[in-house]
Amino acid sequence: MRNNNSRVVRTAAAVAVLAAFGALTACSTGQAGTPGAAGDVKPSTSSAKQAQTPAGGTRVTGGADALKANGSKPSGEQFCATAQVGLGVDFPAQGAEGQLTVPILLANDSSVRCTIQGFPGVQFQKDNGESWDLVRSDDPIKPVSLAPGESTSATLVFLSATTPEGTSHWSPDSILVTPPNTTDTQRLAWDFGAIVRQDAATHPGTYVRSVAAVDYGNK
Repeated sequence: MRNNNSRVVRTAAAVAVLAAFGALTACSTGQAGTPGAAGDVKPSTSSAKQAQTPAGGTRVTGGADALKANGSKPSGEQFCATAQVGLGVDFPAQGAEGQLTVPILLANDSSVRCTIQGFPGVQFQKDNGESWDLVRSDDPIKPVSLAPGESTSATLVFLSATTPEGTSHWSPDSILVTPPNTTDTQRLAWDFGAIVRQDAATHPGTYVRSVAAVDYGNK
């Protein structure tokens, strides 16, 4: 288990990159563990400044379950029923043991304040129909309250096929992300190359971390 400071920061620069993702707001500090036993993620300063994506996903049906085991709803505020999804543009960042990470951005696209917490459902897909639902880390659940247009992020950790571990190199064409506690699945192109497929592994090197588990130092 590791301590990971987590925050989301309001910034005019983020709005300039993508108005739909608005700003990043503050949340708390917690501990986190991972199935692949990777070390702490430490994005470079240049990467951390641009945890935005130039385009959101396309809404589709299906995807991985995002309704289970995401904690109880905080009193006085509803879960976000939908959220616009994107991937960080200046990532992936290098983690430990050959793993890479990329933030999964989640923006409140409603007209009211709401809470996002827990784990998004994440599924890799190929155009031929093959798919892989990712497992979760053991990060704690931390609620993040978002005003309309504000964003937070979860984290995708993946084992690149350029690493020596494993032989099941697999090249997904897209990634389906379902924001926590919703069925609002969105498809995005996967532009980060082949990965090592370990869906039968007890502790795969590719998995998803919870909302607000990692501090990307956005400015």
